[in-house]
Amino acid sequence: MIRFEPPMIVVNEPARRPSVLHIFKVYYPDLFGGTLTVIRDICAGLKDTFNAAVLVCSRSGGERQIVVNDVAVERVHSFGDVLSLPAAPTYPWRLWRRIAEHDLLALHAPFPLADLVFAFGLGRTRPLVVHWHADIVSHAALRFLVEPMMRRTLRRAAAIIVSDPVLIETTPLLQEFSDKCHAVPFGVDVAKYDRPAAQADDVNARGRLVLACGRLVPYKGFDVLVRAAHARNFEVWIVGEGRERDNLERLIRDYGLQDRVRLLGSVSESERVKLMRIADVFVMPSVTNAETFGLAQLEAMAASRPVVNTALDTGVPHVARDGLEAITVPPGDPTALADAIETLINDPERRRRMGQAARHRAMTKYSTAAFKEGVETVYRKIVTEEAAAKDAGSSAPAPRPRTAGLVGAIQIAATLAWSDVRHRYVRSLLGPFWMSIQMAIMVAVLGSVIGHLSNASAVARLPMLAASLTAWTFLNSVVLDATTALQGSASLIKDRALPPVIFLLQCTLRQALFAAHNAIVPLLLWLVLTPRDVGGAIAALPGLALFVVCTLGLSLVLGALATRYRDIKPIIESSLTLAFLASPIIWTSEMIDRGSTVMRLNPLTHLFAIWRDPLATGHVATASVIYVLACLAALAVAAIVTITHLRKAAFWI
Repeated sequence: MIRFEPPMIVVNEPARRPSVLHIFKVYYPDLFGGTLTVIRDICAGLKDTFNAAVLVCSRSGGERQIVVNDVAVERVHSFGDVLSLPAAPTYPWRLWRRIAEHDLLALHAPFPLADLVFAFGLGRTRPLVVHWHADIVSHAALRFLVEPMMRRTLRRAAAIIVSDPVLIETTPLLQEFSDKCHAVPFGVDVAKYDRPAAQADDVNARGRLVLACGRLVPYKGFDVLVRAAHARNFEVWIVGEGRERDNLERLIRDYGLQDRVRLLGSVSESERVKLMRIADVFVMPSVTNAETFGLAQLEAMAASRPVVNTALDTGVPHVARDGLEAITVPPGDPTALADAIETLINDPERRRRMGQAARHRAMTKYSTAAFKEGVETVYRKIVTEEAAAKDAGSSAPAPRPRTAGLVGAIQIAATLAWSDVRHRYVRSLLGPFWMSIQMAIMVAVLGSVIGHLSNASAVARLPMLAASLTAWTFLNSVVLDATTALQGSASLIKDRALPPVIFLLQCTLRQALFAAHNAIVPLLLWLVLTPRDVGGAIAALPGLALFVVCTLGLSLVLGALATRYRDIKPIIESSLTLAFLASPIIWTSEMIDRGSTVMRLNPLTHLFAIWRDPLATGHVATASVIYVLACLAALAVAAIVTITHLRKAAFWI
């Protein structure tokens, strides 16, 4: 019997498209704006070569996972905006968890919440590309806090994409990494703004309609445009939404411009295209360098509209050039802005000529095809180099497993600490916030008792008492946890050969998470009961950092000693109790003599003073700073010696 086998058909499966995660603070449909348009255009333009996903924050109460234009979007809940930054405490955690799912990370900067993740070395297993949209301008006073993280992010990035070469020349932070920068100008779909053939050169001889588009935020300069319309004869339509709407409406009423200046709010893309077509002049009145390119003016150029823009040190006056496609005026000058608008309105032939030049420049210089090709080239280069590096690593002999230095130890310790917190409250309704409730009760009880023992107002004392108890609980818990940490992790140290220092770091990081929940109590009391002196809070940050570092050093030394000599643990516990009672943690200044020998020699007196005194008085005694720095130096030496001897911990346990 002969059996015929059917022919085997071999089907070549298409190669898997690499995936890219776009990281930003907001996305459609919550808001409309230039950066969001860029992200959307990248996702759409590269859909045949890259699988795209977006991770953003959202204040809306809708679904967390949505699909926008065939792109998966995850929206992390935000409680609102603080200093233009989403108050989304879980965003860094979600970003860290999503990193491993993708082949490439695309950060749209500035976004400090994401910088937190990258600056601390997390997610190094995936290459990072930074799209630099703007520098931090609106809240420059806080730049000293954010810039170090941004610098570490840019150092970690494989490539930086900017919209115009002038940004590299005028941004000091980008100049440090100019070798990584790639200038890829944004693109616009010119065909979308085509007019009917019969109206290709149509110019309204009596045209007086001025259009402006953008989010209603201070740096856009729409208030300057409203002032420019005063005592002039043109109409102004402003498209967009934002927090400045109330101020603009009030300004319009004050000038009596309700009949000539209209705020149209958010409109659909098709409606915006129609408005671009019927407008006579497009205005971009931006007043700060936060406006780096001006995508809206590029859309107006595609619609053959002449532009009035401002002389910023960014790409704005380079996209629409003065005398060719635009009239460029000084930023923040309503008179110069109004004069430029009237110049175009009163000269239809010039409007026509500049409109044609604008459309030609949009078609030849800023096409969507060139933008897509530029971004795709950078993405492919980075992904290819990463794949080649992995192949080279896999072909080499497998090295002996080891922890990648201090950064690797911190990453493992952070993972273990977070896992501890999650598992401890796995089925709890409030989770770690139970500790916040306990802290609030303790503060209330002790505040009442101390109020009866002293002449100080119990209510006025509560914020400082809560902060002191939170700091003491952190220090006490870290040290006590460290005394048993190595014994509790004996199997991992012996069987897995993990460095013992990881488990001592784990104690500090775990208690830091708990302290962050407890800190809600002093923060709320401070906001409610005391004047909001932000300067004092900022001045306290260096002292608080020294407090945490000293606590870490103390835990390393005492944790190792308690493991090596078992009699040390009860001595440490008793000493901590005595230290609490003999230190100015809960006692008011009327109840203790800070000039006594005990108080002057007590390290905790100075360790608390370096961050509490700036909160209370705005300055700290030099003696306390010197004392703490001396203690820190001694702890640093002891910690180095301890870490050297910790390699013997497997024999101690």
